[in-house]
Amino acid sequence: MIIYTSVPLEWVFAGYDSFQPEHEEIVHEGVQMVVEPCGAYQAKIVRLLSPNPQDYLNASLSPGSIIYFRSDTNVE
Repeated sequence: MIIYTSVPLEWVFAGYDSFQPEHEEIVHEGVQMVVEPCGAYQAKIVRLLSPNPQDYLNASLSPGSIIYFRSDTNVE
């Protein structure tokens, strides 16, 4: 990796070693995957764990894609 900046590298990489993402294993629309929560009703796909090869060809399930899901609770 090459980075060109006038900012000291200590500032650029501050906190880099202590970053710990939260990953969860879920089943979304029948596909088992590892995701990183991004909000209340969305998550970013980190990795697929599906045994079905067709799931890996689905562009909407590629790593880095954002998935949306709804709440199963009714708020009144």
